[in-house]
Amino acid sequence: MSGSVIYLQNRTHRAGAQTCLARLLCHGGLREWAPVLLCGCPGWLADRVAAAGVRVVRQPFPASRSLPSRLFGNRLFARRVAAALAAQGIRPALIHANDHWEGLLGLALARQCQVPAVIFLRSPGMTQADYAKYRCGDYDLVLTVGEELRQRAQAWEAHKTIHLVSDGIDRAEFAAPKPWPDAFPSRVLVIGSPLDWKGWADFTAALAILEKAAEWPAWQCDFTGDQPDPARNNLHLEALQRTQCRFLGRVEKFHDLVRGYDLVINPSRMESFGMASVETVAAGVPLLSSRVGVIEQVIRQPEFLFAPHQPASLVAALRTLRQKWPLVSFAAADARERIETCFLVDHAVGKLRQLYGQTTA
Repeated sequence: MSGSVIYLQNRTHRAGAQTCLARLLCHGGLREWAPVLLCGCPGWLADRVAAAGVRVVRQPFPASRSLPSRLFGNRLFARRVAAALAAQGIRPALIHANDHWEGLLGLALARQCQVPAVIFLRSPGMTQADYAKYRCGDYDLVLTVGEELRQRAQAWEAHKTIHLVSDGIDRAEFAAPKPWPDAFPSRVLVIGSPLDWKGWADFTAALAILEKAAEWPAWQCDFTGDQPDPARNNLHLEALQRTQCRFLGRVEKFHDLVRGYDLVINPSRMESFGMASVETVAAGVPLLSSRVGVIEQVIRQPEFLFAPHQPASLVAALRTLRQKWPLVSFAAADARERIETCFLVDHAVGKLRQLYGQTTA
């Protein structure tokens, strides 16, 4: 293969889409495609892939859906990027947008460079209107990271096959299972973000119900992000009397963080994949999760699963887990085996190489 795959990812802070893209770019299996990261700002992702020897090109990304951008801004962006790539001796062979948010810019750049275009669909809340607005159907190759999203996108797309390329983790990210503690934890980690669909409000609603029982212990609950604006996502923390809630802000070393807890909770309402949950299990830490994304393919124990967007289901799961704690343990080895079978980055890279080859043939 002669030329580079140019990956578009505007934001570079550490989050699910960025972490998954970093694993792909740093994988030796994509070296023959000479990957290049095109991003809009400095940050974790740019630093991570640059340290692995991946070339990084920075250009400010316009708001691609604004009227000025649609009239001329997206084309100007594509011309600037093409000139910056040429100045560094980079010849594009493929343009790969990392989510539909980069869809319009990816198409503009592909047309400027006269090469095929590939797009990942990652956002669980994506609608058919989003698919049309960002012109995902104009891409030569459309990929999703989760099967439910693939099925939805295929229903919107009559002219091409939507392919599943699941996200994956690296083998080096696995850790030995943590010893099962004798007592039910009094301190837990709640993963996600302040976005309402991550389900933090469902978790705090469940806590408010549990606190009504005098035997429910006082808990310390740490959240992997900033406290949400109540106007956007009201957690009703004033209803909690015995629970201490701490908001840890943006977390860079997620693996190290989760290893410091005996129980992690994922209350998300929807996920296309759910990488943070898979990373938690791979780190050898027990996870209590809503049934979203791929987690039911990883965790098979019903005690560690509950229905999304239903605080009552989470209440029941927490009560059951506390009652059974001395008798139950998290099947970390079995969960790891399922991750290794289905969700390694090696599998994703192999599928991408095949699809890239077909697209450029």
